[in-house]
Amino acid sequence: MSRPDHNTYREWLTLDADGMLDGGERALLDDHLASCADCRKERDETLALDALLQRSALPVRADFRESVMSALPTAGWEARSPRAWRFTAAVIVLLGALAAALMSAGSAPASSGLGTLAAVGGMLQAAVVAGAGLLGASWKGLGMVIDKVIASPVSLGAFGFLVLCLNLFLVSLIRRKRPVGAAARSRIGSKL
Repeated sequence: MSRPDHNTYREWLTLDADGMLDGGERALLDDHLASCADCRKERDETLALDALLQRSALPVRADFRESVMSALPTAGWEARSPRAWRFTAAVIVLLGALAAALMSAGSAPASSGLGTLAAVGGMLQAAVVAGAGLLGASWKGLGMVIDKVIASPVSLGAFGFLVLCLNLFLVSLIRRKRPVGAAARSRIGSKL
């Protein structure tokens, strides 16, 4: 094995402080440290820093997590009593029973339930495909509009002017207007 370069030894100093060097690399590093004062100094500084960090580590209480979690405010749905969920559970059970009754009410004996599930699955699949196509077409249409707006300086300027007008309009709506009496009082107070 060829001897590593000086930068490799410097990387190994950090690994050595963490205890992650194997025996061969450790032996090569020790040989290098015997002849390199800079690396010995860096190793001593790294070990001193590691010892300082070990001494200054704060112990964590065993019940720290529980105390933090108990200090957090509860969400609205967590504060509800279990009785408040009765109506929701009843509606879910009722809808499940209604779905089971509709599935079993078909004319074919056993395959009607599976056929119904397959039809609902096909309907959901078609809805997802149609929605994805519509979304893609919308983005393409928006891209075409942006291309047309950016295409000429006149249309870009007109678009910028429209955006500026809309911003000024929104700012004027948001800006708080003082009542007439307050404006008159402030003028009288400034004259005194």
